[in-house]
Amino acid sequence: MTLTYSLDHIATSVEDVSVEVAAKSEMTLQSTATDSKTGEVTSTYVLASGDNSYPATVTFRNSVQNRSSGSVRRVSMTLSTWATMSDSVSATDTKKPFSGTVSFLIPADMTIEVADMDDFIGNLFSFLYLSVTTKVRDTTWLQKLLYGIPQVK
Repeated sequence: MTLTYSLDHIATSVEDVSVEVAAKSEMTLQSTATDSKTGEVTSTYVLASGDNSYPATVTFRNSVQNRSSGSVRRVSMTLSTWATMSDSVSATDTKKPFSGTVSFLIPADMTIEVADMDDFIGNLFSFLYLSVTTKVRDTTWLQKLLYGIPQVK
């Protein structure tokens, strides 16, 4: 008997999209810790650029959580940086935290192939924009979300 696993409702068609690429070469490991209660392993990297008083961090987390429906692997990545407002009259900058997280709940008792996960991530990203024209994303949906409207279509 052979077991196979697949992800439902994941399109495999592609759009040619230009995607901004993070400066991953700037990542320096700051710490890795394991939570003794939950078993969650967290690695935090600092980006070696910008103002040392306002560092940007990238945090990866991985844990297995037992739930009534079964065990799930929780994987997440968080980018934390700063939004800056510059006032040219007073020559002051105001900084406020700005972050985003991508997280996945994966059945812990199933083997999910990397290629399927890659397709899933592409689909997940794709739901943030309506369409693509010559590598440029139509940001209508993102604009609605940014200004508080979750009804994108």
